Amino acid sequence: MDKIFTSPLFGLVLSMGVYVLMTKVQKILKSDLFNPLLMSSIFIIAFLMIFNISYESYNIGGQFISALIGPATVALAIPLYMNLGMLAKYKRVILVSISAGVLAHAITIGVLASILKLSPQMIATVIPKSVTTAIAADVAVSLGGISTLTVCIVIITGIFGAALAPLLNKIFRIDSPIAQGLALGTAAHAVGTSKAIEMGKEQGIMSTLALILTGIFTVIISPITKIIIFGLLGI
Repeated sequence: MDKIFTSPLFGLVLSMGVYVLMTKVQKILKSDLFNPLLMSSIFIIAFLMIFNISYESYNIGGQFISALIGPATVALAIPLYMNLGMLAKYKRVILVSISAGVLAHAITIGVLASILKLSPQMIATVIPKSVTTAIAADVAVSLGGISTLTVCIVIITGIFGAALAPLLNKIFRIDSPIAQGLALGTAAHAVGTSKAIEMGKEQGIMSTLALILTGIFTVIISPITKIIIFGLLGI
């Protein structure tokens, strides 16, 4: 049995198998709160604890999936290229919307950091919470944050963003597919984009563009955001 748990195939097959299972369950339940990524993580953690399997043993195979984060990030260039026409057509709307979203995010982080008295490390951990996991983890590390915690925060942000989107659209009477897509991609990254695709083709395209461009903007301005927040809080 120990040979099975220490095999590179164990972590790889477990991760992929559980994720596929949770994806199918999510389709059956049709609930935005039942996120396959979050549920897979919870299931795997519980499985390792129940059978007393060390993380090191699991990660012998699990690390191969982690290695795909880099290529997955680079692959974001493909949908960006495929939708250059939409980007050119709505460039002003897209850039203004994303800039406003990134600015609002920075202000929110600053306010929460002040109210909750967050440590410098926690602030650095939370700063990239609204971009896709592949980018957020690296940004958190570069800022001195805890990448594993950042991933959890990113997932939770995406889940709540996707779940609340339909309600917020009704409350604020947001009927424009472009606005709906940009909001989801900017605030709720990949999870929000999945929701946007369900809502319609135009929402999906705009959300995809917002996801990519928000990630790029965040990588560029995160160090500046950190400096400003630290300066205002006197850290």
